[in-house]
Amino acid sequence: MSKDLYRVTAKILYKLGERLELSETKAVLSHLRNSIGRDISETVAIWPLMFEEVPPDYLSTSGTPTYQENAILSSLQLYALHQQGKSKTVHESSGDGIGKALHDIRDTNHLALDRRFNALVTSSNFAELTTHLRHLISILKQKSDIRIDYAKLAQDFYWYQVSPESANRMRMRWGQNYYFYHLKEEKGEEDEQ
Repeated sequence: MSKDLYRVTAKILYKLGERLELSETKAVLSHLRNSIGRDISETVAIWPLMFEEVPPDYLSTSGTPTYQENAILSSLQLYALHQQGKSKTVHESSGDGIGKALHDIRDTNHLALDRRFNALVTSSNFAELTTHLRHLISILKQKSDIRIDYAKLAQDFYWYQVSPESANRMRMRWGQNYYFYHLKEEKGEEDEQ
């Protein structure tokens, strides 16, 4: 399931990334940004983008969005937010998750970013998680040209919704990527002195 979700999301992101200069793509990205925080049922303008690529078994039959629909839409919305004002795609199929991307903007004055990251990983529900991440993406966007694997983010969003256990595993991966690399670099710097 997770690998298929990755492929579906990556295909949509690739289509957007290949046509960033077109006015229709800019309009789609604008619609995605404007849909942030809204239910998929209220985002008619982006339905063609979503429903052309999403397999039938990912689609809701009850009118309540599926985990897959939520994951893909939220990932695309954050991609659109991050992509705003940039001429090259901010998506990269590298496997680097959000923890690593946020780690890369962490500097010596990291306490404020650490507090925001900790609020993100301790979110009590999916809406809270995406809200915290939206604020962090806004910070990341201003500070660098870092690219994120937004298809992997969709996978993470899916697992967050599946069960508390899988959400905890996702949080652990994000935390490891955010903090571990920092400690590793500090240790390397001390060894050189």
